[in-house]
Amino acid sequence: MSTRTRTSIALAAVVGLAAGAGLTALATSASDSTETVTVALAADREDQQNANPTRGSGHSGMASMVESEFDYLVDMIPHHQEAIDNAQLLVEYSERPEMRDFGQAIIDTQSAEIVRMEAWLDEWYPQADTTSDYEPMMGDLTSLRGDELDREFLETMIPHHMMAVMMSQQLVRSSLAEHAELVPFAENIRDVQRSEIYQMRGWLSDWFDIKSAHGSMGSGGGMGPGHGMGPGNGMGRGHGMGPGNGMGRGHGMGRDPGAESSTRDPSA
Repeated sequence: MSTRTRTSIALAAVVGLAAGAGLTALATSASDSTETVTVALAADREDQQNANPTRGSGHSGMASMVESEFDYLVDMIPHHQEAIDNAQLLVEYSERPEMRDFGQAIIDTQSAEIVRMEAWLDEWYPQADTTSDYEPMMGDLTSLRGDELDREFLETMIPHHMMAVMMSQQLVRSSLAEHAELVPFAENIRDVQRSEIYQMRGWLSDWFDIKSAHGSMGSGGGMGPGHGMGPGNGMGRGHGMGPGNGMGRGHGMGRDPGAESSTRDPSA
């Protein structure tokens, strides 16, 4: 599957969730929401033409599986961890102080949110299997530096943020939270990351003359082969972004929160 197809499918998954929650334009302005939907529909048609379609970049599964607060917590943790791992690259290798500061803000905010979500899982679902089949959305940016890193990060973090916004809004609008404290938590993720989407789009426009809601659909896009896209990822706790490494704590989808886990470390 080409990089362009994978990136299109990623956007299709985000817009598909948005449509299901009545949120098609939530992360886009009125002027560009039509373009986003058009890209999504085109990607959907292209995907259907594949003889052996695959899950692609993992988050399409997230889009369809947020059916409870347990799902939300389990899936948001590795999603956050991927953002943290890539934000660390900005801190270390971006030449723009704005991007370094932005990366550090993501690290600080989302690290604290992971701690809270893990604590809630331990408290609310102590016997549950929290294994995840989360697959990275952003690809491997570790070899990029300077402008190339900044552009790839922005182009791939926008749909990554869009997924978190949609998941959070789905949790709130569908009244999936069983514990009241999760609602303002999810609303804050939604609002902060939506604001950051607009900031990132502004930087793409100012620095790279990219006006699209989702960044460029050109080659690269952080979705190339061998970048953590295959099965078997996402099982480690807090590992990095390199190929074959885990994405976060190892939490899963399609599981019974009441079932006792054979993989959960009680000391985690």
